[in-house]
Amino acid sequence: MLSLYHLTLEQGGSITSSCYGSFSAPKAQELVVARGQNLELLKVGSQGSLISVSIQNVFGLIRRVAAFRLSGTNRDYLVMTSDSGRIIILEFDGAKNKWKKIHQETYGKTGIRRAVPGEYLATDPIGRTLMIGAIEKQKFVYVLGRDGQSRLTISSPLEAHKSANMTFAICGLDVGWENPVFAAIELDHSELDEDATVDFAHKHLIYYELDLGLNHVVRKSPWPDTPLPPSASSLFAVPGGEDGPGGVLVCVDNYLMYMNPNQDTIKEVLPRRQDMLPQDGLMITCGVLHKHRGSYFFLLQSEYGDLYKVTFVTSAEKDLVRSITIQYFDTVPPAVSLTVFRQGFLFVASEFSNHRLYQFLSLGDDDEDVIVGGISITDNEGNSDIHPLFNPRKLKNLHGLEETESLSPITGLGVYDSLTSSESRNLYAMCGRGSHSTVRTLDHGLTLSSQSHTLPTGKPERVWTLRQYFNNDTDDYIVLSFPTSTLVLGVGASGITQVEDSCFNLKVSTILCQTLQDDSIIQIHENGLRHIRDNRKVVRDWTAPPGGIRHAEANQKQVVIALAGGRIICFELDQQSQSLQQHGDEKHFEKEITCLALGPIPEGRVRSRFLAVGFADRRVMVLSLDPDDLFQVLARQSCTFELQSLAIVGMQSEGVDNEELLCLYIGLQNGILLRSTLDRGSGQLSDARTRFCGTRPCRVVKVKAGGKDAVLAVSSRSWLAYFHQNKYHLSPLNLHNSTDAASFSSEHCPEGFVVIQGTTLKFAVLGRLGDTFSQTASQLKATPRAFAKHPHHPYLIIAESEYRAHTDEEKKEIREKLKNMLEDPSTAADDTLPERDYGSIRAMEGKWASYIRVWDMVNKEYTDLIELDDNQAAMSLETISFANTGGEVMLVVGTVKDFIPNPKCYTNGLLLTFRFKDEGKRLEIMHKTVIDGVPKAMSPFKGRLLVGVDNKLRIYDLGRVKLLRKCENKQIPNMIIRIKTEGSRVFVGDSTDSVHCLKYRKNENQLAVFADDTTQRWTGDIAVLDYNTIAIGDRLGNVNVLRISEDVSDDLDNDPNCPEGSSKWLWDRGFLGGAPQRLSLVCSFFVGSGITSLQKAVLTTGGAEVLLYATLNGTIGCLLPITSSSEQEVLKLLEMHLRQDVPPLCGRDHLAFRSYYTPQRCVIDGDFVEQFSSLPYGSQVHISQELNSDPNETARKLEELRNKIL
Repeated sequence: MLSLYHLTLEQGGSITSSCYGSFSAPKAQELVVARGQNLELLKVGSQGSLISVSIQNVFGLIRRVAAFRLSGTNRDYLVMTSDSGRIIILEFDGAKNKWKKIHQETYGKTGIRRAVPGEYLATDPIGRTLMIGAIEKQKFVYVLGRDGQSRLTISSPLEAHKSANMTFAICGLDVGWENPVFAAIELDHSELDEDATVDFAHKHLIYYELDLGLNHVVRKSPWPDTPLPPSASSLFAVPGGEDGPGGVLVCVDNYLMYMNPNQDTIKEVLPRRQDMLPQDGLMITCGVLHKHRGSYFFLLQSEYGDLYKVTFVTSAEKDLVRSITIQYFDTVPPAVSLTVFRQGFLFVASEFSNHRLYQFLSLGDDDEDVIVGGISITDNEGNSDIHPLFNPRKLKNLHGLEETESLSPITGLGVYDSLTSSESRNLYAMCGRGSHSTVRTLDHGLTLSSQSHTLPTGKPERVWTLRQYFNNDTDDYIVLSFPTSTLVLGVGASGITQVEDSCFNLKVSTILCQTLQDDSIIQIHENGLRHIRDNRKVVRDWTAPPGGIRHAEANQKQVVIALAGGRIICFELDQQSQSLQQHGDEKHFEKEITCLALGPIPEGRVRSRFLAVGFADRRVMVLSLDPDDLFQVLARQSCTFELQSLAIVGMQSEGVDNEELLCLYIGLQNGILLRSTLDRGSGQLSDARTRFCGTRPCRVVKVKAGGKDAVLAVSSRSWLAYFHQNKYHLSPLNLHNSTDAASFSSEHCPEGFVVIQGTTLKFAVLGRLGDTFSQTASQLKATPRAFAKHPHHPYLIIAESEYRAHTDEEKKEIREKLKNMLEDPSTAADDTLPERDYGSIRAMEGKWASYIRVWDMVNKEYTDLIELDDNQAAMSLETISFANTGGEVMLVVGTVKDFIPNPKCYTNGLLLTFRFKDEGKRLEIMHKTVIDGVPKAMSPFKGRLLVGVDNKLRIYDLGRVKLLRKCENKQIPNMIIRIKTEGSRVFVGDSTDSVHCLKYRKNENQLAVFADDTTQRWTGDIAVLDYNTIAIGDRLGNVNVLRISEDVSDDLDNDPNCPEGSSKWLWDRGFLGGAPQRLSLVCSFFVGSGITSLQKAVLTTGGAEVLLYATLNGTIGCLLPITSSSEQEVLKLLEMHLRQDVPPLCGRDHLAFRSYYTPQRCVIDGDFVEQFSSLPYGSQVHISQELNSDPNETARKLEELRNKIL
């Protein structure tokens, strides 16, 4: 039976909720973001960049997060609601770098339901209470406090339910130390339910007051006769008590309302863009309150991305609001949430693009901007006699610092061979919406930014970086070794220059150079050792014995030299004489030595105890350097190939124990990297793990990553081994065909590498650690709807279309018209502003802008862009070689004219046929074919084209003036959105009715349905696994594998009584109103977000074939077939034990979560079982004993499964 192993490769980038606080330490300025199933803690580093402190999978769908702080404490707690039906209070454990559950309270059913609280979450500003609410009816209030040991306590929930009631927003009011009050926008629909003549219900602003004395919640309506406008959508609490007048700010389309029971309501109109349609409302989508030194202001954002600064003019006593001032502040991409840091940063959690970090340059106290104040509202819909207008401008009050990459939403994903390396494959993702859309190239590995320096002559073989003084933070010299010479370069503010007075012997090839603890420098070459002391004033040379030096290794106090003939000499730095003294006698071995590695000196010790020696007979020995047992063999390890290099590095262990391990890295000449754990006490080697790094010999180099020791493996492709957030990573880098590397640090590059690539030195800086893919983005004009690759050339053809959008010519005409209407043309809109940051002009309902783009995969730019006319909306496309064209590749694009999505209506559909020109760079229109529906799916089929037109499946062939319809099937119930083929079989994805299996009967020219599914599934994409097996990913987040039974398949293909090779009863006999046969469910698994792409793919050369999926929130994951039944049983048992020992952080049952809609079947959750390595060592031992294994063996199996994929 088929069994799959699920693993998430790229975590979802979309942010659903966020909050600001001090979680890890007092006065820390940190941000918590919820990304679907993941809880991430971020902070702003010293370089003005976002740093991920911790990321944790809660194995549940996070709905809301909020921070609160108990009175008298200096750290914040985090409260979280999810689909578990439980409220969770968390505290961050800085020592273990993870969240710790403090309290868990059940309040409702699991799942995300209208009547189950969790959709809304609000806290009292001074941390006394919190409220959770549902969309319908239910609300709970919890009282927070402390016990005698200062531990957090939480009361039983106090009900604040209201039947026939819908909630639109909740916030906690600032009332000082009076009874806590929460405000809510509610709609009472009881009259609609009871009286059929009533067709409209009003929204009201409702207060919920918690009487702390009676422990009871009172529902009050301060304005029972004054309903809110129908467009009221969000609430913001105004500071009260000693800081301000209190009350609440209500956001309504086109204007704001300030409401306080102690005074009259104040309404203020919002400034509008000059190019907005008059009938369009202006909605506030998110906002943030910032308090600073006794003053405060709101930053509110509209759906267009414009920021408004809202301030209040109050009385002298600050108890009454006189007026509201609204000022256009700046424009940023539309966001889900905004966060202001006290350090002066603004974080924008973008809705459909990369998240942004900005720095405040000013607070917008400028009279040049549009300021609104004192404009009266004439009616309850926000209409005003005066509409203040403005045009977006370049950033004035904000300065962009950094973008955090987000793939959300992914509309399409493809896997193709890398054009730069034969050892990997690239992923191409269609991301974003509207003007924020991009096509992204995803390369497996960490992101690098690099700068090259060309050397004057020759190709260096080795490189080192040196510091003039041992305790310096930055490097001063770069030493390059050539076959017969050495070059020393200086690193300074003016750049890289050649150093002439380095005291190095420049006429020999250097084997090793190192800065010692006493600030002296050693140079080791074939003929001896040079010791440069006293700031290059004293130079001493040691001459090597006959045969010369072959290899050398050093740390800050010890130097080990390997001579010809298998001899080893050890030197140590004498602090009194400031010279190198030989340590012990010379050691002789029978075999020639090929490489050395010297361990780091532990804190409080005078020397490193361990020396690793590699021999020509493929063996590695670990020797002791202690004076009592000098050169005694402590451990041996045999390798499968000749050795290239060695390195001993101290690394943190996985798990919460935070124990530092010594790891021995062995680079082999066949490109294999081997890692073994070196016991600090006995020197024994254990837990050997291997990884193929490339086709060239593997050289291992000690470097720094994230401030910790790491190892860079240099082969035909470079790999970085490092620890990040208590987890071991081995990630490739985009450094191909390098020969050597060294760690590098300078004033402008605190942490990086210098790499030799031929005659070039490349200085590389790492991006965000922990990432699986590095990304390169190219901008698109509209939302990508479909794409395909040219079968013979490196070009992607992308169909883009956008609803309510103008073409480029129409935008120019509108801007020119608006400019002519202005008295001062200099105030017209800036045409140079990029639409990806500032948005585009919106059109009327039913208006579309569509493009067909040919995109070069090598140069990352488009070679042709066709703008579709006649209000066409591009829906699908496919490349095809028709049988009657002699193998010529053509492109067919499916469009629909005058399309309105809801209610659905259109004039007609079109099939546009294009011919490729200039080897695939250009497109030329051949003809148009008018059809009577929406062409949502296409697929080549036996030299012809399958097209899904609404719910009809058709076969088209190429004609001279149009495509010719050859066959049609009308038995598909709903819209066809995917078509895949395998031989003579066709698999059709129905929008709401799962998969239908058809077979083409050539003699009768018929497409006949022979099997369908027993369950309705909202299809997102389908993938054919083999002739009888189909995988479907639905829009609810489920991956299901369906199969045609072997008996039915054999009868279809091998019945000798039917000339078509199929039994007549299989076609003619229906079953319960469906197809004659039914697909059986083989595997089922819930991934957490709607699936938009599903395909069978190989992600790396020599890797296993996996089922790859992409989701709406930007997640990329895969399912790997488990080929061994014993391995399957072990993983099942491991998953079962972890469910008992490591329950999900959000309180959700893991099995229930992965069985969200259908029971989890034949799929192991790799994300969950990989938590094994993060457990305390005692727990690992206990679980491994149940599996008849040991912790190292279990962890190695999990690592091997991941390595099969990437």
